[in-house]
Amino acid sequence: MEKDTHLTWPWVMTEAALVIKGADMDPAVVTQELALNPTSTRAPGYDRWDTSGSTDGRWRLEFDNDYSRDFSLQMDALLSVAEEKRAQIANLVAQGYEAILSVYGFAGHDGSLPFTAQQMARAASIGIPLVLTPNLNER
Repeated sequence: MEKDTHLTWPWVMTEAALVIKGADMDPAVVTQELALNPTSTRAPGYDRWDTSGSTDGRWRLEFDNDYSRDFSLQMDALLSVAEEKRAQIANLVAQGYEAILSVYGFAGHDGSLPFTAQQMARAASIGIPLVLTPNLNER
């Protein structure tokens, strides 16, 4: 997958990510199972930057503004990976891991994340939760 260098305006911070997490997670096991290199990992345990209090380990594959500033392209890339790795993700879930499709975006000043009906159908067909986290900070 190539990065999109086309800039759109207004520029809005967005991210679509595949997240695998678990209390006893070894990120290397997830990397091996999915045959994908993550953009970030975190071993289980206390993390001073995580204000949720979660101590789960995490494996993330992110498609953010460095990938493309077009949210639709970020979402399509995420969905393509999740569709391709559906069986491997199901295997990880069967082993006790939690998998989610995580979407993040700035929602202030009339910001929006335009999901197409096709993208919503694709996300639903994958069979793992889609979690939307809006950023409501005033800017």
